Amino acid sequence: MIVKNAASTLARCLDSVRGVADEIVIADTGSTDRSIEIARSYQARVFSIPWEKNFAKARNLSLGQVTADWVLMLDADEVLDSEAGKLIPAHLAKDGVMGYTVHIKNYLGNANCHLWDQQAKLNVDPPAFARDYPAYVEHVNVRLFRRHPDIFFEGRVHETVGYRILNLGMWIDEASFTIHHLGFIEDDETLAKKYIFYRDLGREKVRDMPENALAHFELGVEEFEHFHNYTGAEEPFKRACELNPRLGVAWLFYGRTLGNLKKSREGLTALEHAEDAGAKMEMVLEARGDIYYSLGEFAEALRNYQQAAGLQNESTLLESKLGFTEVRLGRHAEGLARLEHAVDREPGSAELHDRLITACAWLGRLDQAAAAAEIKIEKIAPQPDFYLRAASLRAQAQDWRRVVSLLQQGLERFPKNEKLQAALAESEKQSLISGTEMQGDAALQAKDYKHALRCYQESIERLGGLPRLESKLGLTEVLLGQAQAGIARLRGAVEREPQSSDLHDRLIAAYAALGQVQEAAQAAEQKLGVVEPRPESFLRAASIYAQLPQTQAWQRAAALVRAGLARFPADENLRHAAAEIDLHLTGRGRDQSG
Repeated sequence: MIVKNAASTLARCLDSVRGVADEIVIADTGSTDRSIEIARSYQARVFSIPWEKNFAKARNLSLGQVTADWVLMLDADEVLDSEAGKLIPAHLAKDGVMGYTVHIKNYLGNANCHLWDQQAKLNVDPPAFARDYPAYVEHVNVRLFRRHPDIFFEGRVHETVGYRILNLGMWIDEASFTIHHLGFIEDDETLAKKYIFYRDLGREKVRDMPENALAHFELGVEEFEHFHNYTGAEEPFKRACELNPRLGVAWLFYGRTLGNLKKSREGLTALEHAEDAGAKMEMVLEARGDIYYSLGEFAEALRNYQQAAGLQNESTLLESKLGFTEVRLGRHAEGLARLEHAVDREPGSAELHDRLITACAWLGRLDQAAAAAEIKIEKIAPQPDFYLRAASLRAQAQDWRRVVSLLQQGLERFPKNEKLQAALAESEKQSLISGTEMQGDAALQAKDYKHALRCYQESIERLGGLPRLESKLGLTEVLLGQAQAGIARLRGAVEREPQSSDLHDRLIAAYAALGQVQEAAQAAEQKLGVVEPRPESFLRAASIYAQLPQTQAWQRAAALVRAGLARFPADENLRHAAAEIDLHLTGRGRDQSG
């Protein structure tokens, strides 16, 4: 073993090898806690070595102190399985074997993680020390091997004796026991420091071993997984694929990286290479689904996700992705049910909650989205941005009392957070003023346009010319007969905030109120070009064109419905509208020919 400041876990590790190991050899690289004292209490032979930013070098110094015929390598945050003591003697007695790959269970905080291309599994019937962790991901490494002068560790980081044994032409067999690793379960600050540490060592390893495909791949994984630095990950993955074209997992990550960099077609090509090189098919299919989803090709994304789910049907992440894709295809009820089921199965996953929240917001169901955001706060150790997102959704629904309450709850947990403080100050101001705007909304609904006008004007005096308020005031002016001023105000609001669906809808409604059907149709079609479209957006634009008498207008309506069906092929309302329009055009064609 090599250790540094491992007092919190070392005793648990050494307890697990009682009666198994004839000797315990520990190289300490500079502990300032009780690590050395704890090690010596287990009769370990402890010696100090300098840390030279090289795990292989440190382990080889430790290996040089071993006197036993066989070596078992453990880290301080690992535990040898309780059955290992019964199983190891048979391995040691096997003639000709120089090393054994050992299955290592890495325990995780949720089931939507993976290690390289290994998907996490649910943690069923775990040992007592691992019961708090819902999942684990498994990998293998040579951890039990014969002491031999030609067998030593290689690699500044992710060091192993495995490749050395293979390069010597020696036999490696598979062990029947397990090692449990709990080092992935640490606080965010500790993990952040560890990630930087391993990335720095990974860069050094690439300089040490520039022709080693795995060294490049490992560095790419650090950039991709822990820093989401896809630009930084692209070159290491590309180089790994060049050095070893049969390294399927490198092609897989290269494809995912290109997809995240919006190099979608290149990413799909890389995933073809991954499949050819034997990468795990379920991971390839999921990665393809992600790329097709980002391209807006939702039917193709759904097909790949469904195939991937057939190969790893326990994945709540895939269930969630499937659900959102179904929503985007117009299967709203089915998709939301799947998204909610994924959250119910794994309530501790932030990603699953976020996808459900986003789907509800995309559908315009702000109350449902806000409720889902508040459930996320209850189920997961909250962060400031959890409260900010829930408050933002409530703000869009003009529920200022709830907005203020959520931000106050956030500040109780994070009293020094400046974003929460600023949001609360603004929300309290909005809460005081929102009553006037709400009175205007009620007056507009009751067709008391003069009172609505006064309320919106007063709100603008207090808050300034927010696009939302300018839009409401513009529609009211139109309804009061001030068409030119109102339309100008409505158009100005849309230009300032072109992605707001509500602003477009008011402009369309204003044109419709004025009987300007052509202008209303054009405004509805303009909305399709700048706001993320939904089935009802295509239907509305088509229905307005259908109010015009010209055949060209009906043809335009038909084109819009076809465009909607291309994006939402399962939407029943669009299908029905297409049939109605085709029937109308066919009938009109007969009338004209007759």
